[in-house]
Amino acid sequence: MTQHIDKALPPGTPVGLGVLGPLRPFLAFLRRHLALLLLWPAIALGAAALLWGGVLLDLRHELHDRKAELEQQVDAYTRSLVIRTRRSIGDTDRLLQLLRHNWSASGQRIDLAGTIEAGIFSQQHIAAVAIIGRNGMVLTSSHPSAVGQDFSDKAYFIAQQRAGADLLHISTPLDGQLSNREVIVFSRPLWAPDRRFDGIVLVSVHPSFFTQHYAEPILRDFGMVGVIGDDGVVRATRAGNVVHASRTPFLRAALPASPAVGVARFEGERWFADGHTRVTGWQRMPDYGLVGIVGVDEYSAMAAFRAHRQAALDNAWWNTLWLALAALAATSLYLHARWKQHQIEAIRSTYRLATEDAGEGFFINRPLRDLHGAVRDFEIVDCNQYGADMFGKGPRELIGHRLSEFYQGKLFKAACARLGEALDTGLHDSEIQVTAPNQLLKPKWIRYKAVRAGDDLAVTIRDISEAKAHLSELELRSNSDALTGLPNRHWIQHYLPQAIEAARSGGRGLAVLFIDLDGFKTVNDALGHAAGDELLRTVGKRLKLAVRPRDHVVRLGGDEFVVVLEHVDSPAGVEHVAGRVLEAFHNGFHLQHSTHVLGASIGISLFPEHGDDAQTLLKNADIAMYSVKTDGKGSFRFFQARFFEAIRTRLETELELRSALDLQQFVVHYQPRVDLAAGTASSMEALVRWDRPGKGLVGPDSFIALAEETGLIVQLGEQVVDSVCRQLAHWARDGAVLVPVSVNISPRQFSQCDVPALFRSASLRHGIDPSLLEIEVTESSMMQEGIGESDVFRQLRGLGIKLCIDDFGTGYSSLSQLQKLRFDVLKIDRAFVLRIEHPDGDTLIASMIAMAHALGMRVVAEGVESIRQMQLLKTLGCDEGQGYYFSRPVAPGERQPVAAHAFP
Repeated sequence: MTQHIDKALPPGTPVGLGVLGPLRPFLAFLRRHLALLLLWPAIALGAAALLWGGVLLDLRHELHDRKAELEQQVDAYTRSLVIRTRRSIGDTDRLLQLLRHNWSASGQRIDLAGTIEAGIFSQQHIAAVAIIGRNGMVLTSSHPSAVGQDFSDKAYFIAQQRAGADLLHISTPLDGQLSNREVIVFSRPLWAPDRRFDGIVLVSVHPSFFTQHYAEPILRDFGMVGVIGDDGVVRATRAGNVVHASRTPFLRAALPASPAVGVARFEGERWFADGHTRVTGWQRMPDYGLVGIVGVDEYSAMAAFRAHRQAALDNAWWNTLWLALAALAATSLYLHARWKQHQIEAIRSTYRLATEDAGEGFFINRPLRDLHGAVRDFEIVDCNQYGADMFGKGPRELIGHRLSEFYQGKLFKAACARLGEALDTGLHDSEIQVTAPNQLLKPKWIRYKAVRAGDDLAVTIRDISEAKAHLSELELRSNSDALTGLPNRHWIQHYLPQAIEAARSGGRGLAVLFIDLDGFKTVNDALGHAAGDELLRTVGKRLKLAVRPRDHVVRLGGDEFVVVLEHVDSPAGVEHVAGRVLEAFHNGFHLQHSTHVLGASIGISLFPEHGDDAQTLLKNADIAMYSVKTDGKGSFRFFQARFFEAIRTRLETELELRSALDLQQFVVHYQPRVDLAAGTASSMEALVRWDRPGKGLVGPDSFIALAEETGLIVQLGEQVVDSVCRQLAHWARDGAVLVPVSVNISPRQFSQCDVPALFRSASLRHGIDPSLLEIEVTESSMMQEGIGESDVFRQLRGLGIKLCIDDFGTGYSSLSQLQKLRFDVLKIDRAFVLRIEHPDGDTLIASMIAMAHALGMRVVAEGVESIRQMQLLKTLGCDEGQGYYFSRPVAPGERQPVAAHAFP
């Protein structure tokens, strides 16, 4: 029994040390290194403070920005409401004047009975129509029962009787004697031939008349609109779907006496009957003695911010928790690592003089046999420091221990087999790759040599990981893409011919999918190359998940990938894989705190139908992919011979385009922008045309996209700017007054050339004032990095060149971005102008105009094609119009067409 216990204890272990014996060195170590316990908690505390400080600061800034944006929106909504309310009041006033005229022209014989029921007047808002004689008696009315009644004591009758002038009078809310409902009376006086007061004509309207322009999509259930008189009396208010009468007032306090236009936050029950706090805007209508007000419910408007704030705080708390857990884990790991390091250093200092610094690990292993003489285990009876380090242990942690204490299962059997071979033959020599996850050995590759020495085995282990890694790296670099880790062009050039031969000999099919990303260049240009590289890595991972396990995904370079499908039974199977590849792009890609949607275009070639060698299959798959690109992208297509013709046509057009630039076959036509108030040209837009030999003038739709794709747009843009400056100089030769000309600039021109230098040199070369030039940038291109955020706009403004945002409403710009970029002109896209005559088609345009005017921009409506559109735009306050109604783009004449009344 004593002998058994002695074998169980490591050599040199003190007997009777007790349970705390092994812990005493560790406790002494902690006393000397108490700071180790506090290091990581202190770091975590500092990180948490920075985290919360950043989160709270960001939330404060975002709250300020949201409130400022909400006030700007309310101001725009208020201006739109006033525009529409003034128009409704004007229509009602014209109705009064028409009734007065017809009364006079008919010899005072008009009969108004039944006119409302007949639909002559709007039943929705008009309560009654009547004509009252000079003595206050009702002469005719839409309510026949009122004829003969005395209205001489009514305030609106007395006001007109005493006015002595032709005025529109709008009464306060009163109980309608004709309609028996609360109404507001519009009235104008009647005049006898001798200009004496002869009665009044009146139209009484329901309070909903003043709230009919409630924008439900914007104001929703808790918004508010209203109209108040300068006398402080509320004419009408509406909150949600409820129009409030004067008997149950909704607005509880008077508006500020000044200013005439303003926005303020009105607090809860002090102002509103429903207790909601609203950001409220008002604008006076002094000619009518009224004030229009719009209130946006603050709680509803700030819902998105509150959700974002709660999410940010929740994330901050979770991150704080993770920091605490990480600090605890880091403290434990760090303390453990330092303790192990302390132990290793102690062992090294003890054995430094006795240990030889060899380049190999050296071990003496002694076989342990059972009663029958069979080897069951091996004991480590000696080792050097280098060998112990290879296992991440000290010599004392190895000497005296058995292999079975460090290895189990297959690892233990493999180690015993190697040593058993050396016992039987006298030698074992091999190179071993260390791949087991629970393997103690640190090197990835070792040279293992065991030699029998008497009854023991002398084992040497040499680390050859670096040499193996060097060989693997050389092979990997030649066959793998450094960015994505996928096989590269070099790999597929060697592999695809072998795969084709295997498919040919086995009588199987094979497919090549050529994949090109749709929109990669836009993301790469907008977010930078680092984001582009991350996107390519993510695409590589998604492609590997989308294809079958035995398929191969290859990156050729740039944004081009190839998938090799082997063991293909039918085109249907290839279509299934191609469909899965396209689905891999549906979820978008998260880059730099935003999601970007990309697509893919896939061309497919099959072996042997579309080629029997690697080069032909790759070429035909590439051609099929290009066919997808030209027909709309985002799909897949098998190769067809007719695709060659499409590529040939495209190349011919590109060659013609290059030749046209060299021969300067491009001409510039001009389309005027017309000041809607003055009827004269206020500016002109330069539009390029291609005078293509044999085909006449060709519009930009047929060549601009190709010029953008090939980069020729830069040279074309330079020619257009030079042509415009030369034409302006020609028009100015006799001292004529000129209007500016705007030139469209593409995003590629901003990124590939010095736009301010281009305009500066062209204006100097032709001797014109740069203020005669304007630059148009589309709303979508404005959002790209390096355009609106760069110093380019500031330099252009320094030259006196105005900036126009084109096609507004088709992009994704926000109010804050427009305010920051400070454009001079906003051009509303023609798609909105086409719908202006539809029901509520003018609402969005009115909001755009109000917003642009609030930011100090002039507004131009594009695509004006009828006099009705022009009149509506003028009524809404639009500054300028452009379209076929005024003029088509025309070739330049001897003089610039800017004379007054030159346009309808």
